[in-house]
Amino acid sequence: MRRTTTIALFVSPVALSVLLTSCSTSTADFRKEAETFIESKDLANEAGYTFSNAVCDQPASTKVGDQFACSATDNDGDDWTFIVEITGDRELTVVAGDVVGSNSAP
Repeated sequence: MRRTTTIALFVSPVALSVLLTSCSTSTADFRKEAETFIESKDLANEAGYTFSNAVCDQPASTKVGDQFACSATDNDGDDWTFIVEITGDRELTVVAGDVVGSNSAP
C-alpha cells in the first residue's frame, strides 16, 4: 500500500527559511543551498523525517517569487518532492513537500 503524506512546511516559514551567506548569489547558489537545507536537522525537526540524497533543479533566475523543484529520500526510504521559493535577495523557503513514491514494505 502506498503511503501518501503531505507536510505543510509553510506553517512555520521562519524555521524553514534559509539565508544565503555569499555577497552575490547565483541560481547555482540557490540550488546548492536548497539541497543542503533539505538534508539539514532544521527541516528534519520540522517535518519529522530525516532527508538524504537531495537534488534540486537550478532555478530559472534569482528573482523573488521564483520557485524550483527538489527531490530527496526520507529515513524510511520514501521519495519526496519539494517546492522551494526564492523569498529574498539571499533567502529561500521550502513551501511544500510531498511523498511521491514509497519504497517501504506494505
